[in-house]
Amino acid sequence: MGKNMFSIGKQVVGLHVGNNTVDLVVLKGTLQGPRLVKFGQTYIYPKKEAQQILPEPTDAAAADTKAPKQETKKTRDEYIIEAIKRVFKENNVKPGNVVSAISSEETMVRYFQMPKIPVKEWVSAIEFEAKRYIPFRMEDVASDYQVTKGPSSRTNMDVVFVAVKKKTVSDFAILLEKAGVKPMIIEPAPFSLIRAFNAAEQINNKVNTAIVNIDSKNANINILRNGVPYIIRDIPLSEGDSSDKSLEPIFEKLLSEIKLSFDFYEKQFPSEVIDKIIIYSSLPLENWHEIVGKELQIPIEVGDPLRGIRIKKLGGTKVGKGVVPPKLAIAFGLALRGLSEPFIDVNLWKEKVLAYKSKEVFLRTLFLEASAAIFLLIVLKLVCIKGIAPLAKEYDHTLSERPRAGISIKDDSIESLERMKNKMDARKNLLEKIISTRTYFTDRMVGLAEVVPDNIWLTDVDFKEEVNEKDASMIIRQLTIKGYYLIDKGANETDIINNFLLDLKESGLIEKGMKKADIVSVERTELYGEKIASFKIVFTGP
Repeated sequence: MGKNMFSIGKQVVGLHVGNNTVDLVVLKGTLQGPRLVKFGQTYIYPKKEAQQILPEPTDAAAADTKAPKQETKKTRDEYIIEAIKRVFKENNVKPGNVVSAISSEETMVRYFQMPKIPVKEWVSAIEFEAKRYIPFRMEDVASDYQVTKGPSSRTNMDVVFVAVKKKTVSDFAILLEKAGVKPMIIEPAPFSLIRAFNAAEQINNKVNTAIVNIDSKNANINILRNGVPYIIRDIPLSEGDSSDKSLEPIFEKLLSEIKLSFDFYEKQFPSEVIDKIIIYSSLPLENWHEIVGKELQIPIEVGDPLRGIRIKKLGGTKVGKGVVPPKLAIAFGLALRGLSEPFIDVNLWKEKVLAYKSKEVFLRTLFLEASAAIFLLIVLKLVCIKGIAPLAKEYDHTLSERPRAGISIKDDSIESLERMKNKMDARKNLLEKIISTRTYFTDRMVGLAEVVPDNIWLTDVDFKEEVNEKDASMIIRQLTIKGYYLIDKGANETDIINNFLLDLKESGLIEKGMKKADIVSVERTELYGEKIASFKIVFTGP
């Protein structure tokens, strides 16, 4: 599992609202990888009350005054809110920011290819292309996308596009907020599941893998090619089937649907086959997964999200798989968001989060600036009061001691005055040129922060700007960037640094006024047992 060096010390809360349970997982980033801090699971409502759950009231039902009065009963949303509050309280976790998921039945995931275009044109071009695949107006959906490293040619780029009705995601976010938690990220549940198995090293990007997730009411089939979900199918299971003592009808139906999905995939890619199947089920599998393997002649593996997590010791005893509920894979995948290497990180709630963060940052900045201004005024007043008396005395003494001198221009000729004027104009022009060509270090730092990838961290940034001693009209600049890169298997550190340098050049802000850019050094070393590469990049100019 790839480690995110910037996640050390970071704590993420994953909250999944399933069909029957609310699952909670809290993970913390460490040098050794994500560590399990807290976990919990609670039923949404008691089984004896399951048949008494009312649907959410509609406008027509609310307006029907002639309907007979019935005993007030809780809706499913009310049970969910109570369950969320209960799972936080029972596990001693303070409600706050969470990463959550919306069911795959509610989301539309589409994969498509399009010609490569500049990054600044991605948003408009990808949304325009996505209209061909989404059966709703783009104004009515919340969407996000990710350009992935797929098997496309050099002229194309692979896009995974996700959309959900705005009302659906908004209602879900409001429900979470009513329970006292703040959703910072909402993603499709299949992506969370894939992230969990990817962190557990059960997914290999070089192997075509199918993930079969079986729940009490439905099943989900995901087919990955080069680590990207090409096909996501939802298969409903009737309540009669899920409550039947015999699970054989369910498994027979699933086997048929799996074969159908595989046939469709292999027709799309005739030269490829499914190499591996991961089965994850809330129903008892018994020996069904073995039957599937024999029937399809494909290796089968049971999904185990705990393989990618360090288990915390409680009371001197290590918590093992017998204590941690095995059916928390989606919650594990949510809590891994930002702690493990990136998979497909989309956020269907990003617009609201960005608006909230912008307002919060603005108010915080305004408060800090006002506080700093008031503090500086107080300090300035105190300094003036203390220093004005001796300064005034010294000023008066200086005036009394200095010799009186007068300046007369009566004897100066017109030519000498013009030379003086030309000299002053030249100095003025030089100063204006210097001021007009200067750059600001803050702008460069903002641009640098926007292009630094997750697997590169910087240790030293030095910027110099000075006037050339031989030619005062020339400004000499030098920007030195030093840092480290976590070496991935099969990756060439020189190529990675070259790509980073290209990104720095394309940003525009970094190399402003510095035409020359060089990679001075790239050296391999080790940090905490991991192979890393140190590098040094120098921009000079003009």
